[in-house]
Parts: sequence; C-alpha cells; structure tokens
Amino acid sequence: MNLYNSIPVAVILAASALTGCSYNTALSPSADSRMIHFTATVPDALESLPLSAVYRSKKCTRTEYDSRDKPYEVAKTNWADYPLTAVNGRVSAAVPVSGGGYCDWTLSNLTYEVRLKHPHTVDPEIIDNFGFKTVFITGNYAPAVFNGGYIPHRGDFSESLLLFPLIRERRLGKHEKIFHLVGDENMITYRLAGAENIHLTVDYEQGMLSRWTGAKEKKPGNKSVMTYPDGEEEREGEIYPDYKKLLKIREARRAAQP
Repeated sequence: MNLYNSIPVAVILAASALTGCSYNTALSPSADSRMIHFTATVPDALESLPLSAVYRSKKCTRTEYDSRDKPYEVAKTNWADYPLTAVNGRVSAAVPVSGGGYCDWTLSNLTYEVRLKHPHTVDPEIIDNFGFKTVFITGNYAPAVFNGGYIPHRGDFSESLLLFPLIRERRLGKHEKIFHLVGDENMITYRLAGAENIHLTVDYEQGMLSRWTGAKEKKPGNKSVMTYPDGEEEREGEIYPDYKKLLKIREARRAAQP
C-alpha cells in the first residue's frame, strides 16, 4: 500500500470483499491525491472517535435486483478509519479524496462522532454511552446511515454543533441507564460541494442534564417521564427531550446570570 506523510500510518483500511473476483480491491491513495482537511474543536468532557470515511467505485460494482428481479449494477463501497491527532482541544486529520487502487476509489462521505469521555462520572450505573454523529457527503451517493435529509453547503465548511446530555432509565424488565448526547436531530448530514477544509466547533452544555424515566410496571396510569434541566416534567412524551425547549432553558439561564 502506498502510504505517505499526509496520511497517518495507523490508518485502518478495510477492503470490501468481492466474492469470486481476483483483482485487488484495497485502497491505495496516491501521494498527489487531493486532500480534505478535517478539524474539530471539542470540549474536554467529550472525546472524538476516528474519522470514518466511505469510498465508492464506478469501476468495481456489484449486482443487485429490482422488484421485478431485473439485475442492475451499483457501485462497490470501501471503508477507512483515520485516527485524529489531538492538540489543545483541537482534533485533525487529512483524508485523500482519491482512494486509488485497481477500483479507482473516490471519497463518498465522512462521519465524525463525538461522545462523552467519562460517562460514569455522570452516573456510575450507566451501561451504554451513545455519542452524536455528523455526516459530510462529498460524493453523489447517500451514506449508509442516513436520516433522509441533508443541509447543502458550498465551499469550505465551518459550523457549530450544540449538544446536551440525556440519561434514559429503563425500569420495565431489565433495569438499565443509557447516556445520549442530544442534538437538533438524531444526526446531522451535510452535502458539501467544493470543500477542501471542514471545521466543526462542538459545544456541550454539561450542566443541562435531562432524564427520561420509563414506567416500572405496565399498569393503567403508569407513564414515562421526561424531566428537563429546569425541573419541568412531561409525561408519556418522546424518549428524547425537545431540542427547542432545551435552547429556551439555556437562554433563560444565560439571561438570569449577573
């Protein structure tokens, strides 16, 4: 594999298997490949996972079938995880747009995920720690995990992301507590055009914890409860807090500060 100084040696490349095919499907980016430079500013309470890249190939395809059992060809996919370099609360990675190789791989999308660094400091009974994903579409294909909509953006990218903490406590059957980072949606997807630099500023309201508590027994009148950071309770509502309501609570707290 042709690795070069702009790509970390520790990058993990996973070649998609092509059953019955003898050619090499591995990624092999060239030294002169155009790069997308990703950076993110992250608060100390959160940690970044490796930047996940998906490549697609028009040259190497797989056969699928429509509802009439008629075959058609779709682009094969390949994946690479790029470790992020962290310096003073800022993480970065350089990702080649061309994955090279026999299949002539082309970058299709990037996924950046951030999660709580130490969930047990919030509640020692937390058993799962779910982060928040931001997806950047760089090609003409939808990502594998897609929420059905995207925000278009032209040129270099620089935006902010505001996240809130949530603990979901299930009490029916197995008792468990799960931590979530909550954004405006369950994930945010951007479709980029002409971007060579991507920067995301992540803000985290650590002191604004919401709690969802499920009913303990299936009995008439028993309801789940969402408790907001200001103490307001909603019964039998959604399992995630209303993001707009969280923003209003945040604004009210800031306005009350001397």
